[in-house]
Amino acid sequence: MRNNLLLKKSGSLVDAFALLPHSGHVVAAMAAAEPALFFENLHFHANKHRNLHIHCANPTKSYTCFTDIRHAENLQFHVMFLTSAIRNTQGHNLVHYVPQHLSRWAQNLNRRHEIDVFWGTCSLPNDKGFVSLGINTCYESEILRKAKHVILEVNPNMPIVYGDTFVSIEDVTLFLHHDRPLPVLQPEAPNVQDRLIAKYISELVPDGATLQLGIGGIPNAVGECLTHKKNLGIHTELFTESMKTLYEHGVVDGSRKTLWPRKMVATFVYGSAELYKFVGENPALELYPASIINDPSRICRNFRMFSINSAVELDITGQVCSESVGHRELSGVGGATDTHTGAQRSEGGRGIIALRSMTPDQKTSKISFELKPGAKVSISRNDIDTVVTEYGVAQLIGLSVAERARALIAIAHPTVREELEFSARNASYI
Repeated sequence: MRNNLLLKKSGSLVDAFALLPHSGHVVAAMAAAEPALFFENLHFHANKHRNLHIHCANPTKSYTCFTDIRHAENLQFHVMFLTSAIRNTQGHNLVHYVPQHLSRWAQNLNRRHEIDVFWGTCSLPNDKGFVSLGINTCYESEILRKAKHVILEVNPNMPIVYGDTFVSIEDVTLFLHHDRPLPVLQPEAPNVQDRLIAKYISELVPDGATLQLGIGGIPNAVGECLTHKKNLGIHTELFTESMKTLYEHGVVDGSRKTLWPRKMVATFVYGSAELYKFVGENPALELYPASIINDPSRICRNFRMFSINSAVELDITGQVCSESVGHRELSGVGGATDTHTGAQRSEGGRGIIALRSMTPDQKTSKISFELKPGAKVSISRNDIDTVVTEYGVAQLIGLSVAERARALIAIAHPTVREELEFSARNASYI
């Protein structure tokens, strides 16, 4: 009977696009749950709309709808991250970056707008009449419940993942069937500097800690360096390959966790096909919205919570920029502030900012006297905790400006330390 209902609610792309309002608000799922049929075909229907607002997080491809500026009067995209696929499209009155903490995104959307359509991806239905949103419930489950219409692309490759991912067939307006490989994210291989940074971080992380790791070479190297630890837990925005590896090594068991003990919890999963296979129907992992997982008041309830994020640059007083290079918007703040501040309130916890001392071309120090003009402060100096480069660790909590400046200069690249000290003295910081 339930499967008959799914068939009854199945339709065509024409049916789906007919549900979109002339003007209004549509929210699309993110990352590997991105609804490909929606983005691949939206530009064909653009002329039917006037000022249709599409809210999405981190587009994985340069779909035509994002790049054809002729549709600027028809479509307006509001994104949470400026990914490499769309970064150059901002500034043409088509794609707009929305600065906000990940933990508040769904709440802000539901507060400001009536959501006409949620369009996402789901698994095949189970025998109880439910589909799973699979590897994403960052904001999807909360938006879906408020939307006037729900369109889901049924993908047999989408794994069923436990947590707040299940949706009754009865609550869906229309199903589309789309068998395609899920988007994958290949892990960035750590370099020499990343491994040195990871070694310092591994010395800070005690047995029994609960971890939040970001994405990139440094977090991947941290995962490699923690394989000798015991009884670690996972409470993270993004579930990654390194966490899978730590679980398989028996390092992660969640036995010391005080919130969701013995469970790994996250908001979404993004990585390889092997990672998606690992999380499918795995009772060790549960996904919940970012409003829950990234809530600092919940994060701090974990014993020895350690949050490890990276940054674009920081100044010698402790201001962290993780979203731009000067005025050029680069990415988004995501959950960096959420997790960094939440971890510090945990008993025995710590918020760590890890970054290489120099840019990849070795021309610019990432620890600077002052942030570049236009640089966006993602974590204020009032919230900074610990900074790690390949040259050491600077623990900044409770330090004066002079003490911070000296501590950060000491872990900057040796070739810039003298210049940083001169600038600091000239400004009367030290």
